[in-house]
Amino acid sequence: MRTLTAIALSAVLAAATPALDATAFAMPQSGKQQQVKLIKGTWWGSVGDRVDIVVKDQLATRTMTGTVTKIDSDKGILTMDVEVDGKKSTRPIFTSTIVSIKPAGSAAAPATVGAAPKTTSDAATATDGKPSPSTAVPSGKPSGKVDAQGYQLDENGYRIAPQKGVFVLPFVGGVGATARAYEIEQMGKEADKWGPGQIIVLDIDSPGGLVTEIFKIVEAIRAVRERHRMVAWVREAISAAAVTSMQFDEIYFRTMGANGAAMMISGRDSVYGEPLDKFRDELGDIVEKNGRPRCVFLAMVLSKDVLTYTKDPITGKPTFHDKITGLPGEVVLSDDKDNLTFNASNALDSGFSKGTADTGPELAPFLGLTEWYEISDYGVKMAGAWKKLYEECEKDLSLQMQRMEIPRAGGQAEQISVQIQILEKVVAWHKRCKPCVEGKVQIEQVQKQLKEWRKQLGDLRKKSNDNGGG
Repeated sequence: MRTLTAIALSAVLAAATPALDATAFAMPQSGKQQQVKLIKGTWWGSVGDRVDIVVKDQLATRTMTGTVTKIDSDKGILTMDVEVDGKKSTRPIFTSTIVSIKPAGSAAAPATVGAAPKTTSDAATATDGKPSPSTAVPSGKPSGKVDAQGYQLDENGYRIAPQKGVFVLPFVGGVGATARAYEIEQMGKEADKWGPGQIIVLDIDSPGGLVTEIFKIVEAIRAVRERHRMVAWVREAISAAAVTSMQFDEIYFRTMGANGAAMMISGRDSVYGEPLDKFRDELGDIVEKNGRPRCVFLAMVLSKDVLTYTKDPITGKPTFHDKITGLPGEVVLSDDKDNLTFNASNALDSGFSKGTADTGPELAPFLGLTEWYEISDYGVKMAGAWKKLYEECEKDLSLQMQRMEIPRAGGQAEQISVQIQILEKVVAWHKRCKPCVEGKVQIEQVQKQLKEWRKQLGDLRKKSNDNGGG
C-alpha cells in the first residue's frame, strides 16, 4: 500500500513507492514458429526472433529493428522490443500494417504469397517516429447476428461500425477524483466490442491529482495500448495529467493547450529528497520505455532541470537537450527557475505533439479519418455520470458537515441521533463514491465514531425508559 502525500494541485506521493512489476516488460521465451498475415503474404516466425520490419503509415513506410516478444495471431498483433533513432521501447504492431518482415540484416523478407486481410485504414506515426497501432477495423463478413444491444456482428463476433471513427473519453478534473484509471479500463473494454485497432481519444482537461492514481493509469493505458490506438488530446494537462499524457504514442494540443508542471507537493510544500528521487526514477523509466525522452519528464518535475531543443538543418528533425548547448538555432523551453510547461506552439515545433486541433473535425485528418465520427458515446456518458455523482457527493458532504454544527433543541439524545444520521450518510457516500469521501474524511474514524454514538444513544434511551420516560 502506498501512503499518501501529494503532487501538484491535489496530488499524492508514496513515501516509499515500490517498484512496478518488472515482468511487465519481460521478454517471453522463444517458442515454435507461428504464421503471421501481412498486408501481402504471410511470415513465419517465433518469439525471440530478431527482425527488420517495414510498417506502412498514412504517407510512407517506416523500418524498425527489434525482437519479437509476443505473437497474437487471433488479434493480429505482433509485440516487439523495437529500436528507432537509437531509442528502445516495447510496441504492439498490428499485422495489417506490416509490409514485410525479415531476419535482422538479411536481404529479403521470408513471406509467403497469399491474400492480405482487408483493412479500412493504415497506421499512424508516433511523435518519435514509431508507428502507432493501426486504426484498422475488423473486416469480417456480416454474420447476420446481433448482440444484446442490437448491434450487427461480423463473423468474428465483433460489432460492425457504420464507418471509421473514434471513441472519446473525457479525462476531466482531479486525477484520482473524476479522472481515473477505471474509466480508461472500461473504455478499452467497450472498444474491444468493435475489435482491435480502434482509436481511443483521451480528452484531457485536468489540473493534476494523486500519484497513486498515476501508477494505476500507467498500467491501464499500457494494457489498452496492446489492443487499440491511444491518443491524448490536450486542453490542460498539468502535473499528474501531464504524466498521463506521456503514456500515449500520440499527443495533440488545442490552440490554448498546456501540458507540464509536474512538481510534487505535500500540503503546500514541494517534495524533495528520496521520495522525489524515487518518483523521478520510476516514472522516468516508464516514460522512456514509451519512447519519449526522460529529460522532458524530468524538466516538468523539477525546475532546476533545463530543457532545450535544436533542429537538424537538413532534415528538420528536433532533438531535446538537458542543458543549454549553445548550438545554432537552439530554443530554450525551460530554464532552471521554472518547471517545463508546453504550449501548443512549442510542443508542435519541438516534436512533443503531432498537431493542433480545437475541434473533432480538425483532429480527424491527423488520425487518418476523412471525417469526425464517434462510434460510441459510451465514454462521454460514463465520464459524465461519474463526474455528476462526484459533484453530488462533494455538495452533500459539505451540507452534512454544516448540519453537524447545528445544536438541537431536543437535548442530547436528539443531538446524537442527528449526528448518527449524518455519519450514516457519509458511510453511504463512501460506498457509492469512495474517492470523494476519502479525499475529505478518514472513513475509519467515521465508522469508529458512529459505533460510539450508537452506543451512547442506546444508553440514553435505556436510561430514559428506566426512568419512566421522564
